[in-house]
Amino acid sequence: MRGKVIITIVLTLLLDHASAQTDKAEADLIIYEMLTAKNITENWHPSVVIQEKQLKETNEKGVFIVPGDSFQIKSLRSDFYVRQEKGQWTPINDARYPMETMVNLLLNHITNNQHMLEICHHQYGQKSPKITIPMQDLYDLLARNMNLYCSVTFINEHEIRAILVFHQRSLNFIHMLELKIKTKKLFDVDSTIYGDFYTNIPQNNVKDIFREKKIKKK
Repeated sequence: MRGKVIITIVLTLLLDHASAQTDKAEADLIIYEMLTAKNITENWHPSVVIQEKQLKETNEKGVFIVPGDSFQIKSLRSDFYVRQEKGQWTPINDARYPMETMVNLLLNHITNNQHMLEICHHQYGQKSPKITIPMQDLYDLLARNMNLYCSVTFINEHEIRAILVFHQRSLNFIHMLELKIKTKKLFDVDSTIYGDFYTNIPQNNVKDIFREKKIKKK
């Protein structure tokens, strides 16, 4: 219970700062301090009711898409992937499906996420400290009050690259991560995903960021 209270207080403070037009330097610092506080124990995941009639088939037998929404561009979406296991629809987490697994991981639908996250936090004033945290901490702190969208921008047998966006709808800003991991490492316990983290970005910048990014599969 104490963890929930701490998270609620911190998030309320963050939103109060943003609504009061806190400058970007201070807003970035708040995010940094939240992520490095190391007091998160929530393991929060979205509650999703999957209705079979809404599922869309894929080219992979037995794999279905749970349709979501797009954010500003078609490839940045909240769709995720499921299959039926023991009579229940379960998010894909399988080495045979690295792209689908990566999407489900980024959208916080894999409940046993044990990956570490090593990111360079690009802050106002050209500050860029490194942060190493359990990946789930990021969702415990930010995902509850934000919408998530992702796009796998490159994938082959060696590496996966992707974009993850947290969108705060009422305040119209985003946090964005550019991430990469070795494809085989995606299925190793306690492996590390590397990337760059950009916080408190005006949502209008999304289209510019994606202008030259295309989905590639080899």
